Amino acid sequence: MDENARTTLRGDSTRDALLDAATQVFAQKGFGSANLREISELAEVNSALIGYHFHGKEGLYLAVFTRMIGEIQGLMGPARARIDEVLGDPVGACPPERRQERYLEPLLQLLEAMLTYMVHEHPHCGELFMREQHSPTAAFNLLFENIIKPQHSCLTALVQRLRPQEAPETARLLAANIVSQVLVIRISRMPLTRLMGWERIGDRELALLLNLVRRNTTLLVLGD
Repeated sequence: MDENARTTLRGDSTRDALLDAATQVFAQKGFGSANLREISELAEVNSALIGYHFHGKEGLYLAVFTRMIGEIQGLMGPARARIDEVLGDPVGACPPERRQERYLEPLLQLLEAMLTYMVHEHPHCGELFMREQHSPTAAFNLLFENIIKPQHSCLTALVQRLRPQEAPETARLLAANIVSQVLVIRISRMPLTRLMGWERIGDRELALLLNLVRRNTTLLVLGD
């Protein structure tokens, strides 16, 4: 391995260590209270490297969210590809008797991918998402434009294919209602596990949640 390659690997390792440490500290303390020296010490690197790699505290904070967004997009990729495929149908081309078969399953697959991610995501990532919900910063714009808005648009489009009689505003609200049953797992995970007597949400518990989301969504979309 030549010297340039070694330098690149060291740089990537340092960057990753800083992002890992920053994710933890920002989640625990928030952007305003987080201390760059604490982050660098946790990462075991020189604090000057934060400026070198991220140009300061805000750049580091946004980089944490950019990395998370990339991970989410990667996990959602197969479901989104399937949705893009079926939404390529001309509007009205699918006969009514085939709408459920054509459009419901991709919708359910996206919800299942979202729920699976939220169950398995690192707790610090969930805490950061919640912080941005309550006290939005520039990072919320990244989340909204790259995750929230595209996913809602996909769900709305599928709802409109399944329920063409709905007004556009109602379809958007229904899409938001559908995804809320997944988001509540992130918000109320601790009360849920205690109420259910679960030590954690493992494979068995996740399967129960996935089945419930599938059933509820089917009723919401296909009910009158």
